[in-house]
Amino acid sequence: MIVINTPQIETEGDFVFISADIEINGVIEKLWYKFPVEFKKFLVTENVDAFLVGILFLGLKSGNDITLKGSVSARLFYTLRHYLIPALTFANPEFHKIKIFARQLNYEDLNRGKISGTGMSCGIDSFATYFDHLKEAGPYKINYFTFFNVGSHLDFGGEKARKIYQNRLKSVNEFAQNEGKEVISVDSNLSEILKMNFQQTHSLRSLSCALHLQKMFKNYYYASAYRFNHFKLNPKDTSDFDLFNVQMLSTESTNFFASAAQYSRVERTIMVAEHPETYQKLNVCTNPSLQSDFINCSSCYKCLRTQLTLDIANKLDLYKDVFDIRRYYKIKDQYIGQLLTKNKKSPLDIEVIEFLKLHKYKPSVNIYYYGVTSWLNFHRTKFKKLIKDSVKKISK
Repeated sequence: MIVINTPQIETEGDFVFISADIEINGVIEKLWYKFPVEFKKFLVTENVDAFLVGILFLGLKSGNDITLKGSVSARLFYTLRHYLIPALTFANPEFHKIKIFARQLNYEDLNRGKISGTGMSCGIDSFATYFDHLKEAGPYKINYFTFFNVGSHLDFGGEKARKIYQNRLKSVNEFAQNEGKEVISVDSNLSEILKMNFQQTHSLRSLSCALHLQKMFKNYYYASAYRFNHFKLNPKDTSDFDLFNVQMLSTESTNFFASAAQYSRVERTIMVAEHPETYQKLNVCTNPSLQSDFINCSSCYKCLRTQLTLDIANKLDLYKDVFDIRRYYKIKDQYIGQLLTKNKKSPLDIEVIEFLKLHKYKPSVNIYYYGVTSWLNFHRTKFKKLIKDSVKKISK
């Protein structure tokens, strides 16, 4: 059994902590989120929504039902039980169908801010979300950026993740200042408690932070990874069905939207490249280093995919200060060769390949070489596994 107790607020200097004691099979863990103190008046203590969403995957993984000692938004309670939990357990057979027991349902609209916010990581998706909403007004205009430390900097959290988070926050703050926006940065120990893969859990982790600010955000945009035409119940990555997940976390007070889903990643990249304010700030890397001269490592799969898209569009030189372009050109042919011959291509891989075709890109001899080598290595490994499995069966 998992028990979520009522939230508590403590102020320490320039920061405010909102926390709740989480009882997991009799052991108490304190789950906390740290906000700048000026946002204290917007923090929700009336409901345990944020803590429930943050800890939900732990219940699904362990099979423990969740008991709430505080109130919960009636809409969230309804959507979790009827739709989100069934969908997550259907997507991942290793998860368990669990029950949520609530002491009291809250039907009240707590929102008084009537404004919008969105996460800002200075990546393609967050930039695309922001630029796509520049002409919005009223409660749909983006007034604040958010930046969360709940796993995107390292799956299991810890001090190294916190250092990466603080380092990345500098660029986000600089971009926000130039745009006349304020950043709400949120630190948390959620990752240390969950101890789960981030890609498998990221939507709920991130939006648990936003749920603390229901009094502030009437609308919150969570950048989708894919266009509308890609939807899949993927046990390894919630991005594949965020169009569904994000909607299921809305409450009486705050609406959540999976934003930029009308654009492919290629279209988003071209859109972002039209804005010079991104040339010094773009950060797409999955392998950051605090010692590097560049924001991006320039050789991980996200760096290579983004650089290739910009390269084909003749815009890569615009980002010479954030990518090690010389390093990219050294491995470009190898990347394209492997991309073309990959056994399992992601939707984003297919988009880039279609972009190459659209621009009538002519593969070099090196690309053919790397492609054939990659294909042979894959099938050699596959053949060895087949022989090994056959020998095992014969030996039984």
